[in-house]
Amino acid sequence: MDASRLRFMALWAINDALDLKELTEQLDELKASGLDGVVFHPRFYPDVPEYMSQAYLDIISDLILYAKSIHMSFWIYDENGWPSGTASGQVIARRPDLTCEWLEWNEASDSEHEVVVRSKHAVSSLDSEATELFIEITHEGYRKGLHKEAFAYVTGFFTDEVAFLDGHSVSVSQGAIPWSSGLPQMYYERFGEPLEPLLPLLFMDGECSGAFRTRYWELLTDALIEGFYKPIEHWCQENGKLFTGHLKGEENPFFQLSYSGSCFHVLKDLTMPAIDALERFPGNNFYPRIVHSLAMQQGRESCIVEAHGGSGWGVTPESFTNYVMWLASHGLEQFVLHLAQYRLKSKAVHDWPPSMPLHLTWRDAFPSVLAEIRRKVATLPDIRTAEPELLIVTPTRGVMAAFDPKEAMVINEHDGSDVPATASGVISNDFIALVEACHAAGIHYELTEERTIEEIGVFADGKVSIGKRDYKQVLLADGCVWNCDEAGRTSVDQMREVGVVIIEADQAQFIFTEVPAGKAVQAVPIVLEQSPWRAEMPSSNLYALYFKAGVGSALVAEVETSILPTSDSLTLILLDQAAKATVNGSVLEGTFIGGKYRYAISAGILNVGRIVVELEQVDGAEPNPVAFLEGPFTVRSLNDYCEKDDRQMMTTGPFCLVSPEQLDAGDLITSGLPFCASAARLTTTMQLNESIHDVSLQLTNVHADAANVLVGDRGYGWCFGPDWTMNLPEGLEEGEHEVTVWLVPNTYNVYGPHYHVDGDRHLVSPAQYQGIKNFADHDVAPELTLGDELHFVKWGMTGAVQLVPNGK
Repeated sequence: MDASRLRFMALWAINDALDLKELTEQLDELKASGLDGVVFHPRFYPDVPEYMSQAYLDIISDLILYAKSIHMSFWIYDENGWPSGTASGQVIARRPDLTCEWLEWNEASDSEHEVVVRSKHAVSSLDSEATELFIEITHEGYRKGLHKEAFAYVTGFFTDEVAFLDGHSVSVSQGAIPWSSGLPQMYYERFGEPLEPLLPLLFMDGECSGAFRTRYWELLTDALIEGFYKPIEHWCQENGKLFTGHLKGEENPFFQLSYSGSCFHVLKDLTMPAIDALERFPGNNFYPRIVHSLAMQQGRESCIVEAHGGSGWGVTPESFTNYVMWLASHGLEQFVLHLAQYRLKSKAVHDWPPSMPLHLTWRDAFPSVLAEIRRKVATLPDIRTAEPELLIVTPTRGVMAAFDPKEAMVINEHDGSDVPATASGVISNDFIALVEACHAAGIHYELTEERTIEEIGVFADGKVSIGKRDYKQVLLADGCVWNCDEAGRTSVDQMREVGVVIIEADQAQFIFTEVPAGKAVQAVPIVLEQSPWRAEMPSSNLYALYFKAGVGSALVAEVETSILPTSDSLTLILLDQAAKATVNGSVLEGTFIGGKYRYAISAGILNVGRIVVELEQVDGAEPNPVAFLEGPFTVRSLNDYCEKDDRQMMTTGPFCLVSPEQLDAGDLITSGLPFCASAARLTTTMQLNESIHDVSLQLTNVHADAANVLVGDRGYGWCFGPDWTMNLPEGLEEGEHEVTVWLVPNTYNVYGPHYHVDGDRHLVSPAQYQGIKNFADHDVAPELTLGDELHFVKWGMTGAVQLVPNGK
């Protein structure tokens, strides 16, 4: 694969007042981290200056021109928050008559059944007039308000999770079906019959109910395109801007249906189709291949993925690399990393973390991680230039024809899992299994659906052509539904007539052939004589404060301490402004530095035995503020730690702050640094009995996110899992060498959620911090998911340094 095509951008969450100096400094930091650009995303933006005002646009103009000067691409996210379409509430403010409508099946009695229309006061994505107002406020607002040179430099516009109604599935939430007052006219013009008498067939089986449901859901899909996507696509074309966006519910056909009907049909006209790939670990191998297929078929320059949202602070260079490699193997080339927080407030800590790369403990290693990803991507097959072996037809219509909306209420609204074993659900689940089998067999496949083949497929010379892509073999999933032409032929008949190889799902035995794995030849490492690892205290340590309600409106946190009052001063760190901060009864004066509020605690106000912190919050503050004590101390649990699993430790506490003590290099958590955000310096000496060249240095038995390695005075840069190796280009001479490793802890240890019953999860929403069971938790999780134990990701190193011969 051509790694030079990879682009990494930050979904830049602008969650505080615009300050051009801070914005440009952060843009410099993102550039230094190895990113190629940003998607400017107002997110919980506080309206300072007012959203889309001229003052707002003037600052953004200067910011865009600065991005231009440092060669960073600049996309504009078209909303304050998500989903797109409301212009931060301005659309509904100007058109208070707007409504979203849906259909419900009213079963009043055994003999009385009727379809009723329900509505709510909201902006509907099926309403083209509302979209035109959205464009006028947002897109035209940027075009007219940005400085001419700044607008010219904007790459494009990013739209987010626009689906039926106002972006939320009434099928998932209520067992209902989207509706719009314009649908009857659309249906009559297309099919020459009235729509309303047929609506009960959406909820109950009857004569031709499958055919009608297919018609209805395809009509809804078209209404979404006409109501929202096409007007914005047209505006972007007229103004020379790229248009990208992703949908909600992409993971399987059943999930897609209730949100947008067909991802294939909605995304095909976007100049850069996109998907949303959340969490920390790879998902199924269907939905990433959708946008690659569309980009190839439609001749698009590239495709985009909004990646890694909600993956949690526990993400590591290794897990991030694996995730990106999975997506890149499906042809994804442009990565919008969810998400880089402009200001790390408490709410931002809890907001579908992490803030990548700005607030990770391993942010300094991020450029090296991206470089390693590019190196690995270059070894992947280039599915962009290679001829695909197989076209798989998604049974979108089959799912539509069998869909009963109340069945959707059991699925996980985050990732579409738990699809029911109903007629529609089985078609979807069997199809996903078929795709997984193709992927496991190493087949180069691309995807389409029945409607696309019927409408734009060209059949000739043993091939079916969809746009710019040709296919000789077509795999039909079970459940596909085809329309007939005037001669009674389906597209499948026509493909067979011209010599296209048609494979039915039950005939695809070759797909399940197991591919033997190659055996990698491992170089034999050289184990050296070395002294035990020695660990030094970082320059500062942290203790995370957890507050409880105090007297009146105050929040109180306290910790035992044996630190002497004559020790160096401690610092109270708050991520949010407080009305008043008190330590041991003394009111502190804070200073805003580096995006944090810092309060110096002089030795004179420390009482031996306890530190009591009281906060009085400002109006509207986060109810669970993130705060720390910082200073030269170690943090000891007064109860033992135990292993939760091979990655995590846990303890019930409580904790005590003590003067710096000897650290155990193999276990930096229990020996005093459970909440630490700084790298720890570990050193050892190793004896080399002869000079050696063309080798790499390998660390073993490591628990960390990344390590910066020096041998003597020479630095060799960053290494990380799974290999933990660094190339030594000049080799090492005979004799004794000091090895220094700056070992980086996991970011989860800093920001948690420490009390969640599972500790570090692969999926973290704001509810994980509140302790409210939701779709991001296990089915068997308790309703209240905050327990008594605090969890920490292991941190330390005990293994020997090894030298591994290169090229063996």
